[in-house]
Amino acid sequence: MNKRGFTLIELIITIGIMAILMAFAAPPLVQWRESAQVREVAREILTGLRQARDLAVTSSATVTAVIDLDNHQLVYGGRTRTLAPQVPLEASNINSNDTWATTGTKETNFHPQGNASDKLFIRVNGDDSLVVQIEFTASGRARL
Repeated sequence: MNKRGFTLIELIITIGIMAILMAFAAPPLVQWRESAQVREVAREILTGLRQARDLAVTSSATVTAVIDLDNHQLVYGGRTRTLAPQVPLEASNINSNDTWATTGTKETNFHPQGNASDKLFIRVNGDDSLVVQIEFTASGRARL
């Protein structure tokens, strides 16, 4: 550096070093963003199903929750939650070892007592660690 400021060579070298560092940082940032989006969809489904159950209990009426795999929507009690379309969803009614449906709809009914009519599994992004499960036992709990 001279008394008047930085030279052109110093600026070019600094910009080059910054470009190299950004090139190394970009892929992990993209992977982090995609991972965060997948987790957000799983949380969105879980929240919606819990709200459907709460709605059934507080209104003393059966509430049907429908996961629309084609349109990436969760519909319950007149409410619609639209999920990120780029995150693949799969659903199964029996248990997580059965064939996963990737199209169509799957549903379960939440009753005023808080229980559910069917066991429902929703897998997000093909990841077995991101399966939202509805129990049809007395609790009707939704869990991730």
